[in-house]
Amino acid sequence: MMLCRSALFIPGNNYRAILKSEKIDFDIAIFDLEDAVPVNDKETARIFVRDAIERLKFNGRKKFVRINSDYDDDLNEIALRGLDGVMLPKSESERDIRNLERKLSRLEDERNLNEIRIIPLIESARGVMNSFEIASSSDRIVALAFGAVDYYRTLGRSYFKFSNTQIELLFARSMIVNAAKAAGLKAIDSPFFGMLIDMEGLLKESKLAFQLGFDGKLAIHPNHIKIINEVFSPSKEEFEEARKIVESYEAAKQRGEGVITFEGRMVDFASYKQARDVVETYLEIERRGEELK
Repeated sequence: MMLCRSALFIPGNNYRAILKSEKIDFDIAIFDLEDAVPVNDKETARIFVRDAIERLKFNGRKKFVRINSDYDDDLNEIALRGLDGVMLPKSESERDIRNLERKLSRLEDERNLNEIRIIPLIESARGVMNSFEIASSSDRIVALAFGAVDYYRTLGRSYFKFSNTQIELLFARSMIVNAAKAAGLKAIDSPFFGMLIDMEGLLKESKLAFQLGFDGKLAIHPNHIKIINEVFSPSKEEFEEARKIVESYEAAKQRGEGVITFEGRMVDFASYKQARDVVETYLEIERRGEELK
């Protein structure tokens, strides 16, 4: 199981931040070669990120790289053993994914690499409208991610004008979540772009994303990881209830029963599967926590 609760952007040209990432409890590191890196620093950033992929010990956490839209030089440098996947910015169509997939396949064959996964970053009106097409375009895709700031710009607005309720982002968020789930994928919400110290705002936005069906959230600051992880993790109580549902349903199945009642509620296969997902997620988080000690 691949956890996607928290995905931290790490500037590819900041070697100190790259080294410090080894001790941060995110699920996914996204070493950034795109927006966070000035043009004159791109080559240096590629070298730093290549070094991180080869050397850093992440103990089950994933190493992704946000590549540039013109990604040939990026991939030639960072397609290595140890790279779990790439984030493709400005994903707008199946064609975007197919072109990237062909390049990845060639590098995997040449370098004898494991399959490199893809997280499309959807950050435009066109990308939102094509989100299911994107989600179902490749078996390499593990999640869809939402980039709210660039998306809102394509509507002719500035993120400085986000409302307190963020009602203006509800359609895009809902489209991306439903496209991801329909394709059997995870969905990762946009970073929080309020004041970095506004933990109450971060908590509120993370809870909204959770209620909409997102599995996690992008982050631009390490201090946001703890709150994001807490929101997108099952509690001990939720785990215990889910475990009992799983045990009860599986026992009933052995007796030839397809539906059971648990504490006054009907539990069918769909409910059982949801409970099983909660159990597996909780146990994976516990296992990962032990590895990080």
